[in-house]
Amino acid sequence: MADPTPTDPKAPEAAAEGDIHVARPHQKDKGKVVTTAFGEKMSGGLADIADGDD
Repeated sequence: MADPTPTDPKAPEAAAEGDIHVARPHQKDKGKVVTTAFGEKMSGGLADIADGDD
């Protein structure tokens, strides 16, 4: 029997953990753990530098 719960195939699994979110431009992430567009975890400070927020 198929799982009746719909899932978003674009959403990274790490984002479901609650305190981890996808890094976005114009959003300060320093001091947090964020995910890249590919779902890999990275430091929020590095994400800020990479997307021009710092």
